[in-house]
Amino acid sequence: MTNKLTPISLAVLTALSASPVFSEELAPVIVSADLRETTEQDIPASVDIKTQAELQDQGATHFDDVLLKTPNVNFSGQSSRARHIQIRGMGERDEYTGAPNSSVGFAIDDIDFSGIGMTGNLFDVKQVEVLRGPQNTRYGQSAIGGLINIKTNDPTPYEEGMAEISLGEDNLQELGIMTSGPINSKENAPQYRLAIFNHSSDGFRTNETLDRTDTNGRDELTLRGKMRFFPDSDTTVDITVLHADLNNGYDAWSRDNSFTTLSDQPGKDSQLSNAGSLKLESKANPNFIFTSNTGLANSDMLYSYDEDWMADTSSYDEGTYKNSKHRRSFTQDLRLISTENSKIFNQSTDWLIGAYFSHLEEENSFKERYYSLAYAETYNTDAKSDFIHNKVAVYGQLDQAINQKTKLTYSLRVERNIQDFNEQKELTGTYPASLPFSTNTDETLWGGSIHYSYKYNDQHTAFAGVTRGYKAGGFKTGTGGQGDNTEFHSETLFNYEIGLKSVYSKYNLTTSTNFFYMDRYNPQFDGYIYENGIYTFFTENLDNATNYGLESEFNWQATPHFNLYGSVGLIQTDVNGTPVSADFEVSDREQAHAPNYQINFGAKYRNTNGMYIQADITAVDKFYFDNVHSVESNSYHLVNARLGYENKDYEVYLWGKNLMDERYATRGFENFFGAPNVDSFIKLGDPRQIGITGRVYF
Repeated sequence: MTNKLTPISLAVLTALSASPVFSEELAPVIVSADLRETTEQDIPASVDIKTQAELQDQGATHFDDVLLKTPNVNFSGQSSRARHIQIRGMGERDEYTGAPNSSVGFAIDDIDFSGIGMTGNLFDVKQVEVLRGPQNTRYGQSAIGGLINIKTNDPTPYEEGMAEISLGEDNLQELGIMTSGPINSKENAPQYRLAIFNHSSDGFRTNETLDRTDTNGRDELTLRGKMRFFPDSDTTVDITVLHADLNNGYDAWSRDNSFTTLSDQPGKDSQLSNAGSLKLESKANPNFIFTSNTGLANSDMLYSYDEDWMADTSSYDEGTYKNSKHRRSFTQDLRLISTENSKIFNQSTDWLIGAYFSHLEEENSFKERYYSLAYAETYNTDAKSDFIHNKVAVYGQLDQAINQKTKLTYSLRVERNIQDFNEQKELTGTYPASLPFSTNTDETLWGGSIHYSYKYNDQHTAFAGVTRGYKAGGFKTGTGGQGDNTEFHSETLFNYEIGLKSVYSKYNLTTSTNFFYMDRYNPQFDGYIYENGIYTFFTENLDNATNYGLESEFNWQATPHFNLYGSVGLIQTDVNGTPVSADFEVSDREQAHAPNYQINFGAKYRNTNGMYIQADITAVDKFYFDNVHSVESNSYHLVNARLGYENKDYEVYLWGKNLMDERYATRGFENFFGAPNVDSFIKLGDPRQIGITGRVYF
């Protein structure tokens, strides 16, 4: 296997050694996803933070817009928005099972949306935090691959407002309004913040059968409200409510891998979420800070598509698929955090203890209709399932200052996972059958970490550590309990990491570079079997896997007007085993959706006269789409640019995405239809789009 780490690594490190020429003090960025709020510089982990200013400069209105610009973060284009995310090669690529088992945690304002991150709207967002590698101590079994945390802006003690509108190709229309301030002029008066954002577009597809251009379109509304109360001088209460109504089409596949579709029953990919969180922080006791985070979410989802991607004719197979989901989740996190008065071990060690509980229920209804022309056979599937997952955990962390420069951080989490699953599956047509299936699992898992950090001086902080991550086992849904190995086992991961973070305040330059090695035991991967015209999707364990590589980022304000930034993610992955559905053994093969490199480089120019120019390029290597076949994507690069005028009251930008009109794939499969003139089927990413955005502050 070719090793691509060394030459590119040297090129990156050489670029980072360039001599900057401008001096300006850098403001620290606080990572809110950590157990204890910590600056990005001091957290001994690989973290990527995108602030509100950076998001606005890039014109990002959804997490989709910045995902590929984040080192070693990819996604599976199995839906209308990026819902199935991979970090360092780990993560699901679809979710047909009715028993969600996420590898990448996804949260918005302490509300758990793991596996259903279509709600990742970025309007009026304070920052996006991507923590790479296992985050089990912070977030439990749903984050063995990493954690994505979206922190929206808090209410303000002063009045402010903003309105934003965008128009563009593909009939793009976006409108956002935000207002914030105190409810009255009294001291410590409650504060509010309200943000509303609507996005609509046609979806870059033309359906020839129906003579429509909006069958793959997006219609998305997000409303977010926040209130902050001050019951007394030591207590703060934050209440967040969220309403997200995503009514998107799903007509993304064609038999000739083009933007022209022929489906006569185009699908839907909708999500209606009503959610809220309550956060209480009290400093009344001088010996600890007490925090309580409560999250609630209720989501209804519909995912459907035309299985044969064609109009019903006498020449093609016919089929439809429909999956309706209803998910309810509740999370409660209680935490005690030490203060200066309560440090232990001769005042050298900060401590933190916490308890966590979550309850998730998901009801699924599956309907599949398929007629095979080749075999004159009909297959109908009707299935309903109920899934319940309860988690109870206790955790703790110690931050021990060995001396003024050296710190050791120890963390431990013990978590009990209880899962119940019931399914009734009815097959009619050529091969009728009834497959009732009921099962449960109950296991206690643990994870922890030891990290060492050394602060050489005000500029450089080095860190090294080892983390034990975990992910719960489960059951192979859809099998009706038939056959062998109807359950899959929990996965254990050991992550070894070493890195260096540097802040050159004198030159207004920040850099971060880290190396990682992940050793996976009983690794869990998506799988499927195809029998009697029916696909059954499940999770299975393969023998072993390793993921290792490098992540490096820099941000350099070279002059008062000119900024350079960039990142590189390099990864090598290996997996060994024999997937149930494959007719070959996977041996020393790269894992799916794990490109060897992801590179992003950009430049910004902002003049005092109001002119703004920005451009960036993202390059992504080829990758396998699945572990059960050998279909690969092509490597590709995307170029984006913005030209604008800014002043204190308003801004206007002309922008372009994918300016070179690169054709690239976000998902792919074998040519299971036997369609002529194609080797495989791919879902194309968005083509070139030109638009204009205006923003007014008031």
